[in-house]
Amino acid sequence: MDVMWLVFFALLGACVGSFLNVVIWRLPRGESIVFPSSHCPACGRPIRWFDNVPLVSWLVLRGRCRACHAPISPRYLLIEAATAAMVVGLYVAYYMLDLRDGLGAFNESWPTFLAHAALWCGLLACAAVDVEHWIVPLEVCWFVSLVGLVVGAVAPPDAAILPRVSPVVGAMGVAAAVGLGAAMLLTRWGLLRPSFIDADDKASTVTEESNSPGKKGRRIVAVAATKKDGINPRVEILHEVLFLAPAGALAAAVALLAAHVPAAGQWLNRLGDAGRTGPFAAHLGGFQAALVGYLVGGLWIWGMRIGGTLAFGKEAMGLGDVHLLAAVGAVTGWIVPSLTFFAAPVLGLLWGLRLMLSRRQRELPYGPWLAVAAGAVMIFHDPLLAAMQAAFHISPAP
Repeated sequence: MDVMWLVFFALLGACVGSFLNVVIWRLPRGESIVFPSSHCPACGRPIRWFDNVPLVSWLVLRGRCRACHAPISPRYLLIEAATAAMVVGLYVAYYMLDLRDGLGAFNESWPTFLAHAALWCGLLACAAVDVEHWIVPLEVCWFVSLVGLVVGAVAPPDAAILPRVSPVVGAMGVAAAVGLGAAMLLTRWGLLRPSFIDADDKASTVTEESNSPGKKGRRIVAVAATKKDGINPRVEILHEVLFLAPAGALAAAVALLAAHVPAAGQWLNRLGDAGRTGPFAAHLGGFQAALVGYLVGGLWIWGMRIGGTLAFGKEAMGLGDVHLLAAVGAVTGWIVPSLTFFAAPVLGLLWGLRLMLSRRQRELPYGPWLAVAAGAVMIFHDPLLAAMQAAFHISPAP
């Protein structure tokens, strides 16, 4: 049975990788991923179905367009192969090597597996776009986050590996989400102003000719806003603090209400009691766990962005990284993005050390390090957590 699933997921992964190539090419250029159909970037001629078979077509055509013979980047082949390998590798890690405790058999936990596979595919797409353009495609993050929230709510509770949260913490997460929604409406109505609004043309992106050998066209390079751009980053970042204020206020209000009004705390506990509310409690708990993971993941990076900007007077991090780690949390819960937050800088420092030793100047944005760290933490979650519990003398959760 495992062999059959491995073959199936290899084929499925290659097909998904073919679609990811469309996403990676079109989203940063503002193009639709639906229309027009796949076509040669050089001559614009539509690619026929037999020339669009994942992996096979690129090899048969030797990396060239059938019509104009223009070279087609090997990145297309690499993305398709990498996606197939990642999905197969995830299945092997979860169900053949049993690296994640609590999943059970595949027929019991397939929604969770598919959500994790979707996250890995999304991380690959975001990392590829970030490396080339220094931006994170938010649409990918939003889609993965939605998948995580839906699967968290509908996945069988016994096969879910989301770290559960208490009814009070879950209610705080819902309140914070309501606060974020209110802040988005206030921004849309013009009552709240987005930060760095005057720096969009000056500092958020710079478009310049690429001087790299073999490259034509233009590339987008992210540049952090500073006072030299005619704005004060410390003042601008306060608009983001104001944006987050409704979420923080509502979450704090729920916590205070549960702590100081016994009836409110008892009602929340009854709502999450499976013995009283049956399956509703389990599905509500799964949704709240995914929602809290989304909020915690985003807050780690957003907190660093705000703190770094206030401390150094220069725009720190990017909001794309906020959405990226939030998507990780929506699928995996609050623990994985928390560990990822501390693991990603280590990978970045190792890469920086390698650049220093080789005297190369190729820098990478932070998104790929978040993606790689998140994937590693997902695989080695259980031994990492056990090591931390032993190091800090923390009792395992029941």
